[in-house]
Parts: sequence; C-alpha cells; structure tokens
Amino acid sequence: MEAKDLMVVHSENGENSEILGKFLYYSFPRLIINRKAFLELVERYGLPSSVREKHSPIDAFRCATTDVKERIIEERNGEPNIARIYFRDNKRVSGNIVSRELVEETVNESTNNYRKLANVQLDKDSGDIFVTDVDCFTSRDVYKYSDKVKELYSLYLDSVGNRQIETVADKFISSLNAIKISARGYHFFVPKQYMNYIDTLEDFMEEVSNMNLYVPMNKSIRKEISINSMYVADDAKQRKKMAAEFYMDMQKQIQDYQESIGKLIKSGSQSDAILTRWLNKVRTLEDKKYDYEVILKQRLNDMDSEFECLKSLCGEYKLRVRAKGGCMAA
Repeated sequence: MEAKDLMVVHSENGENSEILGKFLYYSFPRLIINRKAFLELVERYGLPSSVREKHSPIDAFRCATTDVKERIIEERNGEPNIARIYFRDNKRVSGNIVSRELVEETVNESTNNYRKLANVQLDKDSGDIFVTDVDCFTSRDVYKYSDKVKELYSLYLDSVGNRQIETVADKFISSLNAIKISARGYHFFVPKQYMNYIDTLEDFMEEVSNMNLYVPMNKSIRKEISINSMYVADDAKQRKKMAAEFYMDMQKQIQDYQESIGKLIKSGSQSDAILTRWLNKVRTLEDKKYDYEVILKQRLNDMDSEFECLKSLCGEYKLRVRAKGGCMAA
C-alpha cells in the first residue's frame, strides 16, 4: 500500500495513527416530508424503507395541534410577562368529533394561570376542522392558530415525519455494523470498513432537509437536519473507549432480545418463522461481537454469560416449537 492510500489522523501523543473508524452524529428538527417524494428519494439511494401506512386523520390532527405553539414575552406594568400558547386534550364531544383546547398559560412567580382561548375540533367523517367556544375577550388571534393547524393538518395527511425518517436512518446505520454511543441523541461509531457509506447518509439527510415542509411559528427554530462525522484514531485509548461503548450497546441489545424471547415463551408461541428470525438475529449479534474483537484488537468476553443466557432462552423456545411438530435446524 502506498503512503497516499493510507488514511491517517493524529492521535493524542501527536503521532500519526491509522483510522479505527468514524464517529457519526445527527439530530432532527421537526420534519414534514411529502410521502411520495420521500419514497422516491429512499429508492434512489437504495436505503431500507418500511414506510407504508399514511397518517390517519386523527394522527394528523394531533400532530398538527401539537406543533402549533408560541412563547410570547410582553411588558406589562414595566415588568416582563411570559405567556405560552399551545393545545392540550379536552373531553370528547361526540363519537365522530376530536377536540383539542387552545390555552394561554401565563407564568407567575408562585403559580401559573391558564386561560382557555377556544376549542379546535376535527370531524373524523368529513375531515373538516372548525373552531368553537372562542373567548371573545382575549387579545390573542385565535384564528391565526387554527389556520396554522389546518395548514399542518393538510401536510401531515400525505407526509412522513420524524419517526419514519429515524427508522430509515437506523436501519441503514445498523447495516454498517455500527454501535450506538451512550450519549443523548443519535451518536454512533462506524468501523473503518463501512465508513465510506456515511457519505451516502449525509447526502441523503441533506436532501431530506431541503424537502422539509415544516415552517415553525417561531422563525428562530431550526428546520435543517444536523449531521456530522469525524475520524477516530486507532490507538489504545480510543480502542478502550470503543470497547466500553460496545459493551453498553451490546448489553442493551441482549436484554431487549431476552425480554422479547421471554414474552414469546410466556405467550405460548410455537411459530417456526418467528424462531428462525430470532435464531438469525442472535447469530448476527454474536457475529458482531467477533467482528469487534478484530476491530478493537482485543477479546470481548465480558458479555459471554449474557450471550449464554440468551442462547439458552432460544433453546427453550426451540424445544417448544419442536414440541408442536415443527422441525428446525440448529
């Protein structure tokens, strides 16, 4: 290998070091993306997608009313007055009407005051949104907020939001043999042999960000996706850190798997297809452990007892499946 082909970074002692992989971070604002355009984008990038169902009218209405909120700072009698305007649930009006209450919350030193401004309601049958019980004495523009609800409702009916986009990103990152870093938000370590694929995710996220239809009432609120990555040096200190992160990530996955398989056993499930799926998932998890032993140049034995417990649960589930006449290979 020629020197120009060797990617290097400076480690903590100032010496050049081979790259261990990349640290990846991203964060999402509120996202509303046209469903058809998003599916076309996912297909163009060849990303895994599970975006199937559309928002129901009730979900779209709840999302729209949740998004409409405003923080107002005014001066009254020479003192700053802070008010928050937002929607909250109220009692059901009838079987086909979904109603949410627009309230103004005024922040005081000892307690907060609440004032109902109006009800904004959805007729599930017709899809119409209308306003009732308006406070005639309020100085707030109630219809400004209801109009924003109608605008967002129309967008949400034929869109995907944060949850669907997070799922696509998570599936793609999982395919890179990444581990989740124990920090708040979306932080991952991607091994060197997969890190070139990060460019694909960064380009995808940039296009998704440019497609965002959400316009916040507060113009200072960010509406762009933030995504960054940086090289991780292949030195003893970084390998030790990544080993600790690997153990935490793996422990969570094993615990989740144990809980899921335990529920299958308790429920009396005897499905060959489900058993095959779980055997493959456990095998993939164990393969990941072996891969990271090579990547981090050390044995990762601290999770062996948890793996044995997980495989024991799989063995118990396999016996139950075979007991009903199924025939599964190990």
